[in-house]
Amino acid sequence: MLKRLAVQTENLDTAAAVAISLLVQTAISMLAGCIPLLAPMIADSRGWKADLITFYAPMVYMVGFSINFAVPNLLARFGGMGLSLICLAACAGGMVCVLVDNLAISALSTVGIGLALGMMNPAGAQILASRTSPRTAGTIMAVRQTGVPLGGMLAGAVAPVVAVRYGWEQAIAVFAAGSAMLAGGLLPTTRWLNGDMHGDGSRPRGKLEPIRRLLHIRGMGSIIAAATVFSAALVCLRTFLAVYLVKDLGFSVAVAGLAFSVSQAAGMVGQLGWALLSDRLLAPHATMCVIGFFIAGAGALIATFSGNWSWGAICAVTVVYGAGAAGFVPLVLGEVARRAEPGQVGAVTSAANLFLLGGVVVGPMLFGAMASVQSYSAAFAALSACVLAVSLMTGVRAGNTP
Repeated sequence: MLKRLAVQTENLDTAAAVAISLLVQTAISMLAGCIPLLAPMIADSRGWKADLITFYAPMVYMVGFSINFAVPNLLARFGGMGLSLICLAACAGGMVCVLVDNLAISALSTVGIGLALGMMNPAGAQILASRTSPRTAGTIMAVRQTGVPLGGMLAGAVAPVVAVRYGWEQAIAVFAAGSAMLAGGLLPTTRWLNGDMHGDGSRPRGKLEPIRRLLHIRGMGSIIAAATVFSAALVCLRTFLAVYLVKDLGFSVAVAGLAFSVSQAAGMVGQLGWALLSDRLLAPHATMCVIGFFIAGAGALIATFSGNWSWGAICAVTVVYGAGAAGFVPLVLGEVARRAEPGQVGAVTSAANLFLLGGVVVGPMLFGAMASVQSYSAAFAALSACVLAVSLMTGVRAGNTP
């Protein structure tokens, strides 16, 4: 009886921790997506050029990349839940910056949003690591990670409606206040969700120590190499697919938007599906190899797109691409949670984040350069070749890693 009660209590603890982590992840993703959606209205009301928004994503990701060097020490000081609340506060501060009618101050919104996006994965991983097992690590991380596309979908559904009805300033103010209120409401959960903040008592001896710990895990190097390229593949699809379909191939914006949307929806399904496959059937390396084959095959087909393709066939290809490229992150987070030292999961996840965000920053630059010199078709073909190469490398490791 007591044993059964202990198991039920543990299950409730895990479910509540996952739900709270999912809520925070969704809120941060939603707030990050609001500014690009409202950018045309903001620019029009202030007489700014709307294409200034093109600098938003690179600046956000650069901030997110940079903060990961400090995340291990921040986790040691504030814990996973404490850092999650700081992420929400940073988002609120970033949104408030947009309300100031000054371009330089408004640009500081990228700092707040970038800090939140850079810190949320390590913070969430630190909260959930002690509540996972080797059989559930990937799946639990996948449930939490669905907050990323879910937040984006909520931003697209809510932000324009509120902005049109009440004005974009009121929309921004409501979202900023909501983020701050959520942080305040979750403050009492900090002690519970932080648990043992210090784990085994070891602290990183330098800013590169978490990277050393990550790569010291047997077989992790090939997974991280693949994840870096997969991250580049994901952001290249999100950044260039619409331009490729509309400007190069002559499809309508509606078709491009539909292809983009179904690829994102497929990513949500892929996150859970790949994580379950890795937890229950295949080794993580083998699963990453299969994911890479999906991305490479779909990317090669995207390179052959022409005006003669039907919209249904285009959407089918982007579904396959999105299921792979947007679905691998929980697998990586789950493998870190399984194999990192107790108490160090958040710090090691921050090291993995450096590689993932590095792919997000560098990948589009290389892709865009090739597209400008050759074509989008050639760029997608080259990207697919890179994905295939790292997938084969990861597959070779599959038989040599426990």
